[in-house]
Amino acid sequence: TTLLYTIKFEDMGSVKERLKAEFDERLKAVERLKELEGGAGPSSADGPSSSADPADTEERAKLQVLVSALSEEQLDRYEAFRRSKFPQSMMRKLVHSFTGVSPSSNCCIALSGIAKVLVGQIVEESLDVQESLKESGPIHPKHIRDAVRRMRNKGILGVSHHRKSKLKRL
Repeated sequence: TTLLYTIKFEDMGSVKERLKAEFDERLKAVERLKELEGGAGPSSADGPSSSADPADTEERAKLQVLVSALSEEQLDRYEAFRRSKFPQSMMRKLVHSFTGVSPSSNCCIALSGIAKVLVGQIVEESLDVQESLKESGPIHPKHIRDAVRRMRNKGILGVSHHRKSKLKRL
């Protein structure tokens, strides 16, 4: 029985070390998240104020709890998502090519945000497609094509018309 207690005691020591290391990692992750969100929100420039919306502070607390539960790999992906954006110059050229009008910077910012949300939805649906096919690993173009098809069928994406013109060129 002393051997059994010795083994359990040694196991408890390694568990304690692992838990401490995991806690330290999550604490660092929360600190990194605070640094990332430090300049992101309009209320963060003024610092915490007494006139802040209670719903906003509650939402922030929920986000912190959620992020503190993320693994290191998930946190890295979350940080990459937060930092990712579509360049305004690219959006300006794209809008100009379709409309022939140079868009304002606010228009470019709004379109960049919409594009980022759309890409996120397509990736989520692609992961669902991959899961339904019982595959693992990175998503492939076939998953993305199937996801876009599903989203069009649901009405989330507009229907594209790739028909040839009925008019003949002379």
